[in-house]
Amino acid sequence: MEGTSPSAEKSRLVHRFLLAEKTAKDLDLEAARLLVEWQTRLYTKMLWDSPEQIVWTNMVMPTELFYACGLAPVHAEMTAGWISSLLLSKEYIRVAEERGFHVGLCSYHKAVIGAMECGAIPPPRLAVFSSHICDGGNGLLQYFRQRFRTPIFLLDIPYQQQGERAVRFVEGQLRDLIRFLKAYTGKTLYPKALSNAVRYSNHSRCWQQAVNELRKGPALFYGNQALRNLFGLSFLSGSSRGEMAAEAYYRQIKERSARPETWLSTDKPPRRILWIHFAPLHAGDVMRYFEKTLGCLIAFDILGYVYWPTLSEEDPIRDLAKKVLSHFFLTGSGQRMRLYRRLIEDYRINGAVFFMHQGCRAIPGASWELRMIAEEKKIPFLELPGDCIDPRGFSSEQVMLRMEAFRESMDLHTNRKGEKDVLGD
Repeated sequence: MEGTSPSAEKSRLVHRFLLAEKTAKDLDLEAARLLVEWQTRLYTKMLWDSPEQIVWTNMVMPTELFYACGLAPVHAEMTAGWISSLLLSKEYIRVAEERGFHVGLCSYHKAVIGAMECGAIPPPRLAVFSSHICDGGNGLLQYFRQRFRTPIFLLDIPYQQQGERAVRFVEGQLRDLIRFLKAYTGKTLYPKALSNAVRYSNHSRCWQQAVNELRKGPALFYGNQALRNLFGLSFLSGSSRGEMAAEAYYRQIKERSARPETWLSTDKPPRRILWIHFAPLHAGDVMRYFEKTLGCLIAFDILGYVYWPTLSEEDPIRDLAKKVLSHFFLTGSGQRMRLYRRLIEDYRINGAVFFMHQGCRAIPGASWELRMIAEEKKIPFLELPGDCIDPRGFSSEQVMLRMEAFRESMDLHTNRKGEKDVLGD
């Protein structure tokens, strides 16, 4: 990459996005295809042609506010995920490290930094991040400000403060954010536009909840598709596009649930898996091996869990504050462990996997919670080390061996209990 011009880097990234869009036409889930089409347009056209409409942000932000203002949010995590899926992360991460960013910094952030340093992605004109979960998000925000003089806003979220005081604190910041957006974009947030965004968000939530209910039954699609693609629904909360994709998701899964011939078949008797955290986005072959060859079907993943309540159209700012505060990684261990227990029971889980993304400190540090619940429920548990974005040091063969051993432990456990090897029973 040394000596490559920014225009050449832009062309390379755009070219790979367009190839991915063509490949996406073969995706099993219609909702995933819709999301890929939109994201391709976002990265190949809007980022470059309409920068005044773009706001950079991170996961768990209440995007309803952005859509109500006529802005298109671009998420740092989604960007890094695409960079990894397009097999460019190793190069961009190396560039970030050569610029002095520490090797221990999360690969999600280094991938974005490297892409911007190379000119593959334009620098942000506006950035609004939340302090949720990821401490590195504020660091990336400061990088934007210092490197590109980007106007920034940090939504500071209190941890383990779920009472009225916390709601008022976050609500006040959201009102400050509305003023910030108007000051730097000239866009006014009108009450009717916000009510419409909340309505879209509620409809999308409803469809996602309905799919989650259907997933308690027979396996209807390979869960890695949801891990790789359908988390993108959360980035569209508050938009008509998000509602359309969520409805397509529900209608397709509902149709399959009524037709046994569409239920999944695998090379081995199926086992139902609960997956916590993201997955290695550069290693689709490994995840296909886990599900199709080993028959370890991801019955549910934590990214698909709908944790927030229905939002009020009459008092949306307050309810958006409640949504922000309701994330399960802001709660105490006891509440998360109750959640894991309920998911294992509701989705009839045979084994639990916690992906230990090496760039993250907060989430893998809580893996003991799932381990304890797995021991309580007497199901096998796998801590799977790796990196979601950075393929360096990742051995597909070693990971597959660990997956095979995990599958064998579930077989031994099933044989001892005398359970039937029947899909969906």
